Amino acid sequence: MKTGKVLLLLGLALVGLVGASVPFAERYTADRIKAALESDGRSTVGAVEVNLLSRSLTLTDVAVRRAVELTAKRWHAAGLAWPLAELLKGHFPLTGWHLGDPLLADRVEVDDLRIADPGSGGWHIGLLRFDDLDLARFDADVTDASSPAIALGARLLQALSARRLEEKDIAFTAVSGDRFAFTSVVLEDVELGKVGSLALQGLRFGEAAGREPTFTLAELQGKGLDLHRPLASMSAEWWLPGAPLGRIGLDQASVTGFGGAAMKRYGIALDSITHETTREGSDVRRSRSRVSGFVLAPPLRGLEALQLRLIMETMGLREARLEFECLGADDRTRQEITIERCALTGRDLGEIALSLTLVGADQAFWQAIDEGDGLLLLGTNIALSSARLVLADRSLLDRSLRALAAASGQPAAVMRAETAREIRRYQPPDVLITADLTKLLDTVARFIEQGGTLTVEAKPDPPFGIDKLDYLMSPGPDLVSLLGVTATLAR
Repeated sequence: MKTGKVLLLLGLALVGLVGASVPFAERYTADRIKAALESDGRSTVGAVEVNLLSRSLTLTDVAVRRAVELTAKRWHAAGLAWPLAELLKGHFPLTGWHLGDPLLADRVEVDDLRIADPGSGGWHIGLLRFDDLDLARFDADVTDASSPAIALGARLLQALSARRLEEKDIAFTAVSGDRFAFTSVVLEDVELGKVGSLALQGLRFGEAAGREPTFTLAELQGKGLDLHRPLASMSAEWWLPGAPLGRIGLDQASVTGFGGAAMKRYGIALDSITHETTREGSDVRRSRSRVSGFVLAPPLRGLEALQLRLIMETMGLREARLEFECLGADDRTRQEITIERCALTGRDLGEIALSLTLVGADQAFWQAIDEGDGLLLLGTNIALSSARLVLADRSLLDRSLRALAAASGQPAAVMRAETAREIRRYQPPDVLITADLTKLLDTVARFIEQGGTLTVEAKPDPPFGIDKLDYLMSPGPDLVSLLGVTATLAR
């Protein structure tokens, strides 16, 4: 019995000793972290608070001054852990966490984050939050980078994994004074440059005090975003804005809620833009893009809008409603690029549709596409195999000719006949004038006279490659024979 009491007393004493030592350990750890963070002479921290039981750390009034300056009112991390791989290398957390060090945490929150880059401008993020954060070690030294803030952000995203990333009240102000902002951005299933889903709300571009933003966007949603190539480019020291970025992978995207002063000025409305990509194995990709609900109805204010309104009224139009859809595919195994159909359709106006096939899409071509460098296309063997342009007139041709006639003071019938006559007499400079070209121009002229559906096809044999472009620059090429161009007219 006495032995039990002794053990109980020893247990209580041990618990009390541990409880009393925790605050001391927390203060000691906080002091060590603060000293380590400020040891480089370029960082300051107002206060550090450590809770060992919840494995949490809170920093207030944080400032890091390097090639770019980062400040935060509050930095809080809960559920902290330290990667085993770092322990095996002899890296321990109590030596202090620095930008570029790894970080594991259940939750990280940063309040009032500001990033200033003297060369480009400054970012402000009201709230930045990560859930289930896993940040790998990365090189945060961007002193020699051409765009330090961009390079730092790209390197961080390359090393970042998180179940969820949320930002609120984001704004960027360029050195020039241009400004754009977002209400919120949410990324889910982020893994080393890949994003499972993206939701962006409240984009405002060109806003200023007392002035409506030039352009606004209510919402952008996306799935299957792959940023590996652009992040690799932006993280390089040589990269500058405007340099090639590389291909962005995207499975689905939807953009809705367009507005702003620029659209109001010209009377433009737009419902949505959507995009979808599907894969058939690793080498075949099919894509579909659509622009829905485009309406042009210029208001009776502003010189440019009035001019556009007068032109449309001369054509008998109060508004123009347009739809656009494009379907295509690329097949790396067959070395083909296909635009199955890209069509611009105007309600009661007409339709313009294009389709084409490119063959010989070799490794040099895919490298140019993947790296986003158009100059690399000059070294490819890609060639045009076929193309078709279809112009289906419903009323646009007649409306356009009536507008031209009104502007020139001629009757519409005279304008139509004169336009057809000029097309028949047209002789392209430095091009061989053949019977086939004359026939082609006559078909186009009959389209002007009669309307209907004009189809222009090109079927070069052999396919017309980039290596033949120099031939087009030489005097007198026979374009019709070279490209296999024909035209037909249907009523």
